[in-house]
Amino acid sequence: MARRARSIYKRKDGRYEARYLKGRDENGKAIYGSVYAKKYAEVKIKLEKATLKGKAIEASVESRTVVSKSEAYLSSIKRILKLSSYGIYSGYIKNHIYSYFQNMKCNQLTIEELQGFVDRLTENGLSATTVQLVFSFLKSSLCGAVPQDILNVTLPKCALSKSKSLSIGEQKRLENAAKSSDDIDYIAVMLCLYTGLRVGELCGLMWDDVDFEHRLIHVRRTIQRIKNPDCTEEITCSAAKTTVICSTPKSDSSLRSIPLPEFLHLLLMSEYSNHSHDDVGYVISRDGTAIEPHNMQYCFEKLLAAANIMKANFHITRHTFATRALETGFDIKPLSEILGHSSAAITLKFYAHAMNAHKHKCMESLESVFRLAA
Repeated sequence: MARRARSIYKRKDGRYEARYLKGRDENGKAIYGSVYAKKYAEVKIKLEKATLKGKAIEASVESRTVVSKSEAYLSSIKRILKLSSYGIYSGYIKNHIYSYFQNMKCNQLTIEELQGFVDRLTENGLSATTVQLVFSFLKSSLCGAVPQDILNVTLPKCALSKSKSLSIGEQKRLENAAKSSDDIDYIAVMLCLYTGLRVGELCGLMWDDVDFEHRLIHVRRTIQRIKNPDCTEEITCSAAKTTVICSTPKSDSSLRSIPLPEFLHLLLMSEYSNHSHDDVGYVISRDGTAIEPHNMQYCFEKLLAAANIMKANFHITRHTFATRALETGFDIKPLSEILGHSSAAITLKFYAHAMNAHKHKCMESLESVFRLAA
C-alpha cells in the first residue's frame, strides 16, 4: 500500500486537506496555504500544483537583488522604528550595502561574497561594533531569501575598551570653569556630572520634568540631530540634510526618574526661582528654546579649554558620574537604573575597571576576620 503524504489529512467533514508553503513575507517568515478535495487523489494533484506555484514564488524572492531586499525589509519595519534608527539603517544601505552588492541577486550570494563584504567594511576603517551592526541588518534583510548557512561569516571582535572619565582634579577644574562661565553652563555640567544624563536628555529636560517636592528629575525625552528622512538624494534634495528632532529617550529603560543630591536640588530651585511659574520651558536654554547637542558640545569644549583639560566629547561627563559613583561604593543595580541601562550587566561591562578601588576596600574588610581568628 502506497504511503500517504504527511501534509494531507482527512477532516471531520469528510474532505481532504493539504498544507503547503505558499511563500514568505518581507521578514522571511513562512506563509502556509491549504487546498481541499473530496478524494485523496484529487487533493494530491492540487497539492502538487500549489507546491510548484509556491516554489516559483520562492524563486522570485530569491532572485531579487540584495539591495532591493534590504530596502523592502527596511520599509516593512519602518513603522516600529524611531526616525534616528531609520536614518541609520538607510545609511547602511546607501553607504555600504549598495556600494558593495549593487545589482547582485540574492540567489547569487555565497558565504565568500558575504565574508568579503565584512572584510571590506573592516578595511574601510569601520569599528568592529559598526561592522557587526551593519551585517546584523543585512542578515535580517536576507532572512528567507538565502540559505541560513551562508550567513555564518566571521565578524571582527569588539575590543573591550575602558570608558574614559575625568580625574577628580579635572572634574573640579571643570566645575569651577563652568561656574565662572554662566548659570546655564554651570547647571548643564553639574546635572550631567552628578546624574549621568546623556547630552540629548539634558537638552530635552524641561522644568515640568523636575519634581522639587520629591527631589527627582524625570527623563522623558531626548533631542538629537539626525539625517533628514525627507532628503534622500544629496545632490537634488533642496531640504536640509539634517534636522533636529525631539523624541522619547534611547530605550524603554532610558525612561527613568533620577534622585537629586541636596546641593543639586538647591541649585535647580535657585535657577527655577528666576523663571515665572507659567514659564514651563527647557531647563537648559538661553532664549526659551532647547539648545541642541551640537551647540552644547561646542560650549563644553570651551569649558574644557578654560579648565586646561584635553578636548573630549560631552559624554565624558556621564562616564565620570558612573566612575565616581562606583568609587564611592554605589551598588551596581541602582546605578544601572540611574544610567538608564537595560541591565546591570551592561553597566559592569563598561565600568568594571572603575571598581578596583572599591574591591581593595572590600578585601581590606577581611582584616577584622583575620584578627578575630588569630
